[in-house]
Amino acid sequence: MTVRRVEKARVSELGFTVKEENRKGNSDMKKVKVRQQGEVWDFNLSIFTMLGIDCGATNTWEDPLTNYWWRLDDEFIKTEQNILLSVTTNCLPLETLRYFPEGTKNCYNLPLEVQEKYLIRAGFYYGNYDNLSKPPTFNLELDGNLWATVTTSHGTDPIYHEVIYITRKEYVSICLNQTQQGQIPFISSLEALFIYDGVYRLMNNDTALYLERRTNYGADQTVPERFDIGDEYFNRFWKPEQLPNYQNIFNGIDNDGRSMAENYPPYKVLNYAIRAQNVSDSIFLPIDFHETTQLWAYFVFYFYDVSPLPGLNNITTLTVYIDGIEKNTTTVRPYEECVVVSVYPVKVTGTANVTISPAAGTTLPPILNAMEVFTTIEVATSMANPLLSSCAFFYILVYLSGLVAWFG
Repeated sequence: MTVRRVEKARVSELGFTVKEENRKGNSDMKKVKVRQQGEVWDFNLSIFTMLGIDCGATNTWEDPLTNYWWRLDDEFIKTEQNILLSVTTNCLPLETLRYFPEGTKNCYNLPLEVQEKYLIRAGFYYGNYDNLSKPPTFNLELDGNLWATVTTSHGTDPIYHEVIYITRKEYVSICLNQTQQGQIPFISSLEALFIYDGVYRLMNNDTALYLERRTNYGADQTVPERFDIGDEYFNRFWKPEQLPNYQNIFNGIDNDGRSMAENYPPYKVLNYAIRAQNVSDSIFLPIDFHETTQLWAYFVFYFYDVSPLPGLNNITTLTVYIDGIEKNTTTVRPYEECVVVSVYPVKVTGTANVTISPAAGTTLPPILNAMEVFTTIEVATSMANPLLSSCAFFYILVYLSGLVAWFG
């Protein structure tokens, strides 16, 4: 039997019993003995599948939604200064931060599984911590690749930048890079969460997916963005949004758990939807991207009919268009499994227009429950092998020594 190395919360979910043993003198290195049906398996938790870093904090704490512990960031970075904000937020990891007044680049090194897919998210909340009322702008890098330009503000809402990334080496480097004099980088939170290989199945190994938007359509502002681990396994944030030109629907049943459809969308998201007013109408959604230059986009559409009138004759057949180009036609039946349509690659320049139109045979207007939109970040694909590199260096030395001896 093969079992992946996992955090305690995930081991428990799989039905194992867990006994933790701290290694002497190294509290962040844990050996976990797992017993199932008389067999014992050892898990080394120095490599993380779920990692939350509360930057600048002085105490660890357990997140009641995700069941993982927010760790101190001095385990992963040794430079610069911590600060406790004088304001209270509705998200505990944002009440402290680490800022970097010295050096142009400061980096966190995260020990993650090699060649695995992770959701990595960085959070920023300025809170006027320096009393200068000058929220800074700086760059965020992922393993040496530009991840995002972070533009902070005086707003009360935190700023998040998220990527889906396939790790290349044992340590993933997250760097904050000062790009303007006097613009001091800072960070409030940093997360890395393991994602199953089949999730976001169309992504390539040589790209990372930068999240542009993840929307829970039909939900009002009382619906949270985050859900507990039983409903949302990957701790994704789903922003609620109602649109006045469409029917904003809630099925009246607060279903728990997650769908087994592609990407495992939570039912607490699928319970909501927007629907066109009439069978002959379409849904129109303009999408703005963070860059106005040409990018490659990855779209994911979630369709789950929450109609209160199930029946053989009640079906929604619809066609998805992006910038007027047909991408997919699918049929959605009331209370059958969620239908997921993934579209990649799509060339975009600054904006895109999504249209969901009725197709032949439909008896209900077009519907949409949720949508995710990503753009790609090109990343290096080479995986340096230290042994090969050492051997190559050795043979170069031998070759050069031979040349010296021959000429000598």
